[in-house]
Amino acid sequence: MTALTIDMAALEYISSAGLRVLLSAQKVMNRQGEMKVLHVNETILDIFEVTGFSDILTIE
Repeated sequence: MTALTIDMAALEYISSAGLRVLLSAQKVMNRQGEMKVLHVNETILDIFEVTGFSDILTIE
């Protein structure tokens, strides 16, 4: 797989386990393609910013 798109439109909450899954997926996709995260609501975006995920994920 060379592209992975994750649509978070229906996501209201993300746990530390969910963050670990995103980090693992990003590491895999860094080696073989690209990953995008779409439709992130403000609450989740705040979590991404506090944890530094906003710096490593492509958020559209």
